Amino acid sequence: MNTYRKENLRNIQSIFEARTGATLPRSAAAHPAVRRTLLAAVLLFCLFATAYAYREFTSLAGDELSLTAAYVGGGVVNITVENRSEKTLRFQPQLKLLRWSTGEEAKQTGDVLMSGTEYGPHSQGVLTIDLSGAYDMALLEEPIGDWYYFVLTNRDFLFGQDWTCSVNFSRPTSAVPRPAEISGEGETLAAPTEAVRAGAPEPEEALAWYFEGDETGPELRGERNGEYARQVRELLSGSDGSVVFSVSPSLVPEDPVEDAVFDPGFAAEPQWVLTGVHVQPVDWDFRLLATEGESAQILSVMLPLRDYPDAFRELPLLYYFFYEKAAATDEARVFLYGRVLTFRELEDFKVWEDEDYICCEVHSLIYTDLEAHTEQWLNANPDVLYNDALRKRVQNVYDYYAENIHFRPVGTD
Repeated sequence: MNTYRKENLRNIQSIFEARTGATLPRSAAAHPAVRRTLLAAVLLFCLFATAYAYREFTSLAGDELSLTAAYVGGGVVNITVENRSEKTLRFQPQLKLLRWSTGEEAKQTGDVLMSGTEYGPHSQGVLTIDLSGAYDMALLEEPIGDWYYFVLTNRDFLFGQDWTCSVNFSRPTSAVPRPAEISGEGETLAAPTEAVRAGAPEPEEALAWYFEGDETGPELRGERNGEYARQVRELLSGSDGSVVFSVSPSLVPEDPVEDAVFDPGFAAEPQWVLTGVHVQPVDWDFRLLATEGESAQILSVMLPLRDYPDAFRELPLLYYFFYEKAAATDEARVFLYGRVLTFRELEDFKVWEDEDYICCEVHSLIYTDLEAHTEQWLNANPDVLYNDALRKRVQNVYDYYAENIHFRPVGTD
């Protein structure tokens, strides 16, 4: 088909106007400068849109993000987040909670509360999730021989990226018989609290009740912790001298040396994947480690589940508290696991320092017998596989980090 030229079009317009008396609008040719400006604006918009899409929707690689969940009771879960990437990570305050084996989503009846949702490049922190108003926690805390996992998102589960993180809500309140792989058939590995903490410094007399006996169950856990926290505040307000509280710098343990072997039967490399680090205010038995607002960095060893050998649960081994060096004078006081101690008394607990911080490892305030501690934890986690090889794994991780601990900023090698 032939194309009309501009002259033909103007002639047709003139004939139409002469015969009808109507005036047809004529579009003025755009000035070259205007066209250039519009083109530049379009290109600039595309550039910004591309950069925005890359920032918001580009996935993080598998080794750039670490999520470790710890249930602290009362419907509250702390997830230790380590962002090793160059990107800013923003979680939206919504999630999905699903059963691992079935993929069935737990029924949500209210709103989930989340804090600590943004993490800059090469940073670490704690994402706190309060499920108490959104789920039936009594149901979630029932032992089911399975576990749950969160799905977290940065874009309404539609765009961007979603992340999963396993979580365990249940723990039996009494000893459970273990299979024959770690004891005689049907024998219970009973490790009473007295054996686990034998030789540890005694707590303050007024607080001794909190550490006596075993866990009373989830229904009383919040009440016990609340009363304990109140008594701790009273104790510290009446103590002599300044009280120093721990801090949570963006530091993590350095990876072990290349020839460190925790489990020679573990096929995957490297061996450091058999360890985990998370930030938590309570021990595995949901007892507060320090004052109500403080948390320890806890180094754990991974132990496989009996029915899901590719999944793991973390046995806590070592507990690290960081303090600002400028505040750590000899007579300044801290509160740790039921005790008021001076920094002079903490000198034997100090394992690392730099120009800004000192670090104290305090597991001996919590347990003094590693085997008894492990057996007590296993009785509360009967779905965990345990045998002689895994016992050696626990001992090897404990021995290595008890003697070789150095910290590095998050996101550095």
